[in-house]
This record gives sequence, C-alpha cells and structure tokens, in this order.
Amino acid sequence: MEVTYKKEVFPLKKRERKIDSEAPAVRVKMITQETKVIGMMAPKIQIMITLPCIKAYNNGLHNILSEYASKAIVYIITKSSDDNLEKITNAYKIDENFVSNDFKDFSLKFGVNINDELLAKSIFIIDKEGIIKYKQIPSNIETSFDLDEFKENLHEVINFKQKGHTHENWMGV
Repeated sequence: MEVTYKKEVFPLKKRERKIDSEAPAVRVKMITQETKVIGMMAPKIQIMITLPCIKAYNNGLHNILSEYASKAIVYIITKSSDDNLEKITNAYKIDENFVSNDFKDFSLKFGVNINDELLAKSIFIIDKEGIIKYKQIPSNIETSFDLDEFKENLHEVINFKQKGHTHENWMGV
C-alpha cells in the first residue's frame, strides 16, 4: 500500500495488517514514560489511532471516542512533539497514559511506517480476542478519516454478540 504526503507517494514499510487477522503485540512507551504492551487480547476493545501530527485530532473523532469510552481502550500513536501533545491532551482532556510519540516500532508492526520520521494516518479496531476487525488508512495523509464509516464499524464491533458457545463457556471454565 502507498500513501501520499505533500504530493509525494510513499510505500508503507513492513507487512500490511489484514482484517480478521491477529493484531501484533507491541511494546510502546507512553508520554508518561510508562511502557505498555498493546494490541493483544484485552478486557475491552482497543482502538489504535496513528496520527503523523496530533493536531489532526478533532472534535468529530473525539466525540465518537467519548461516546464509546466505557467499552474501548483508545491508544493514540503520533510523531508529534511533546509540546503539541500537551496542548491537544489538555484541550481534549485525553489521558496521557494512552498517548505515545514513540511511533517507530508500532508503525512497523502495524504496517503504517513510512520512514524514521513519518507514519501514515490510521485507525485500527481490535476486538477483545486480539483480532483486527477494522482498519482505515487514508491514501493521503492530509485527508480526514471517514468518521461515519469508523463509527458504524466501531458500533458493530462493540455490540457483536458471539453466537453459539465457546469451549470455555461449554465447559463452565
């Protein structure tokens, strides 16, 4: 896959992540200096958002994330400076424990790395089992996310009810 930035086309490095495939586990240092392993099985759905510039975080995206805050864990990965991160996290009251500008390893494992200085804009929704259920990578970094599509898919993943039974449920484990 390729993305465009300032009229230049860049191929995304490493492997492309596919829908219904297992999300990679990746160690990420948050801006609080805490290191977390994210992307695998979790008690809540995970939403991974990569933004080349944190200033692309906007009211529309924030409103959707706020609506589902009790049912999802949101991680924001960016290359923005600490100053810009502080401005946006304060303006939107975003928990800094879930924001990182340590983007390189994450962007390589999730297939959104452009180079050492840049990553593609993306959204991944990962279910509780650690499976990628949705991804959106705009072909132009300067293009906004399709928030209607994102919200529709997020709603679907959050409200998914497993049919039948799993072995663990059947066995009463």
